[in-house]
Amino acid sequence: MTHTDTPVVFVHTGQSQVIVTACVVQARGAGCKRIIVISDRIGPWRLIPGVEHFSVFNAEDYGLREFRSLFVNYSSYPDDYARVIMERYFALRALFAKRSLKRILHLDSDLLLFAPVQELEALYDCDFSGSDSAADNHESVSPHFMFLTPQACERVCMDLLATYGSAEGRERLARLWEHKKATNPEWGVSDMDFIAFLRDSGDFKYARVNQGNPRVDISIQSAEGFITEKGLKRIAFENGKPYGVLEATHERVFFHALHLQGYLKHLIIHYAQLNRLYKKLFYVLWALEGRGWLKWPLAMFPN
Repeated sequence: MTHTDTPVVFVHTGQSQVIVTACVVQARGAGCKRIIVISDRIGPWRLIPGVEHFSVFNAEDYGLREFRSLFVNYSSYPDDYARVIMERYFALRALFAKRSLKRILHLDSDLLLFAPVQELEALYDCDFSGSDSAADNHESVSPHFMFLTPQACERVCMDLLATYGSAEGRERLARLWEHKKATNPEWGVSDMDFIAFLRDSGDFKYARVNQGNPRVDISIQSAEGFITEKGLKRIAFENGKPYGVLEATHERVFFHALHLQGYLKHLIIHYAQLNRLYKKLFYVLWALEGRGWLKWPLAMFPN
């Protein structure tokens, strides 16, 4: 079932708003009819027709205050960052309630979209609802890219509050963090780990289509059997669409989205397939912001 009015939603706080801007422009290029940016700042996306701003401060009335009082940082991330990546679900919860939305496609602000929402809905026909349907036997979607319903968002928020608010829940998260430290102490328990934590316990499930072509790129620096170049997947663009090549079979794979994490964020404009004028504009804005000469105004109040 497709929903022609399904919006694309970005959540982003703090600086580097140009990343969001590049994603917004790219998402519009992919045929998205409605885009909403949830942020603590009013950025340049307000100048793009059809892009809506939603203040992250709306979340304070939808469980955010309680969660902040319960949160424990089981990671090596700075406390503010570790908390914010969990808090996004309370902001999405507020968005569902205030805008009466039935379904959204939530994207991380460092993820570029290359296919229309309607096309993706036909392929990723899952509402993150925890059903027992056969679709739940497929590989899970990263929370970087997910279709989300108000019921499922409510479930995540309540699970966050219940887990962090109980001694048993905090103990389970602490054990998960100890396990993660043994493999990579630079990371920790993030929202992705929390969703997988719920899924693996049998309490929560979400789905995507089977591995194969087409697919969502989990991270451009994850090889996953693809031909690489300088440590990244070798991406070739054809008519503005990105393709990777499987190392074993040389099969071309079309990526619905490219995810540029961490230090790769600075490449996002390069991969966004924007015209030269847009690129020059974004590079100038990014440089001004990096030097502290350009600051976007804070969205201090709910809207």
